[in-house]
Amino acid sequence: MSHQTEGTARIIRLSLRTGWPGLLAVAALAAGLVTTVAGSIAALYPDLTDRQLYAETLGVSPATQAFNGLGHGLHTLGGITAYEIGFMGQLLFPLLALHVAVRHTRGEEEAGRTELLTATRLERLAPLAAGAVLLLGTCLLTGALMLPGMVVAGLGAGSLWYVAGVVLLMLFFGATGLLLGQLAQSTRTAHLIGLGLTTAAFLTRAVIDGRGWDAPWASPLGWAAAIEPFAQPRAWPLVAFAIGSLLLLAAATWVALRRDLGAGVIAPRPGPARARPARVQPALGTVLGVAWRLTRPTALAWGVIAVLWAGSFGLLTEEMASLVDDNPTVLAALGVERGADVVTGMAVVVIVLAATAAAVQGSSQLGTEEGAGRLSALLATRRSRTGVWLGWWAVVAASSVIVLAVGVLALGLTSWATTGDRDTLGTALGVGWGYAVPVLFVAAIASALRAALPPLAGLAWLLVGWIVLVGFLAETLRLPAWSRDLSPVHLVGTLPQDDLSGPATLALGVAAASIFAGSIVAFRRRDLRTT
Repeated sequence: MSHQTEGTARIIRLSLRTGWPGLLAVAALAAGLVTTVAGSIAALYPDLTDRQLYAETLGVSPATQAFNGLGHGLHTLGGITAYEIGFMGQLLFPLLALHVAVRHTRGEEEAGRTELLTATRLERLAPLAAGAVLLLGTCLLTGALMLPGMVVAGLGAGSLWYVAGVVLLMLFFGATGLLLGQLAQSTRTAHLIGLGLTTAAFLTRAVIDGRGWDAPWASPLGWAAAIEPFAQPRAWPLVAFAIGSLLLLAAATWVALRRDLGAGVIAPRPGPARARPARVQPALGTVLGVAWRLTRPTALAWGVIAVLWAGSFGLLTEEMASLVDDNPTVLAALGVERGADVVTGMAVVVIVLAATAAAVQGSSQLGTEEGAGRLSALLATRRSRTGVWLGWWAVVAASSVIVLAVGVLALGLTSWATTGDRDTLGTALGVGWGYAVPVLFVAAIASALRAALPPLAGLAWLLVGWIVLVGFLAETLRLPAWSRDLSPVHLVGTLPQDDLSGPATLALGVAAASIFAGSIVAFRRRDLRTT
């Protein structure tokens, strides 16, 4: 096998030389989330009495358990820290590892750099081996940055168990990314499948924990909580992660040995031989038709995720609401009047995440078309720059709002079906209506960055991430009011607990329109970029 990996060191050196900022950013982001939350928890709950009250209120809330996972050792600072990180960590850690794995395997191959390296002596398994080494190094660096911050925050010996769990969790999902990088023929397909698998793992764990079932083995994200690092640490989840990672790497190796360079098991499906009539869908001879054809897979993927997410939590509404309603202390701690509002408020944050992510990925797809030269070919026809820009972003904005709409509709219908309370449908639709303008504002920001600063267009993801961070960790991190209002979702009000702010919504709408108008001017004045 050693001769099959010849050239691995050369690929690693090249990847580190060109991609070290991204790898360092992944490790710093994951470690920064944990250390920041740990420091805030130490200040929020310094006394044992405060921690016991937390364990008796938020620690037993079914809604919180569904989102964060089961809490263990909640009388300790470490237990509360692990519990509060739950939702963000269970999505962030796997997705970061998946990104690293796909970026340094299929991403390099798709960009053509792997093919250039094959001009030298490079064996078949060298790209996969290099990706695995870079993944392992990134995970270990994450743990090395995370552990000192937890120790300084006073979380105790359980910190080492927690860090080991995070490192092996990332390795497991990173190994999944290595396999997807061999199976999928494009990075977008690999990322979408990885996102789907992560969402499925999270929802499986959420339903199990929300209903109080004792089945942590059913989801890899359930294994992470089952480590119980700050209570009675258990080693079997760590062993499960390690064995699973090795099996996934072995599967990736098996596929890599049997496929051609640039090929994949999951190949793009060829389009139809003849276009459908314009009355069925926008004609491909129009900007709207082209934009919809190119952004449709991403929009549909985020729409499915929003519906599955909303439906899963909607089905848990009755059980969660009844348990929360029976405990006035929990209602007071969560700042709501009805238990159903807890589920709605928390679920909608993720639905908004899906809607805004659809908008930002629409921007990314436009950048791909521009870099490949296809946008310039379109503009070489009689299509004007303004017309193309307006058509593309009309489709992206509409897709984002539709993702939001179907998500809240699924949430409302499933909540109504389980509780028999029709008001839950109206509440969910009202929250979706209130958050439509913030979603459009994010789309406008993405358009402005794509038009004025194409190399920095990815910064729009920071706004999406900030929306989620404020939605779930604002109180834990003790964020000041001005920083919370940087989230357009928080600016219009925390729905359904608060009333929708009319002035803030109007201001965001005007700002979105102005920013988008500016993006048109910027796009008309700059040169097109090609890779």
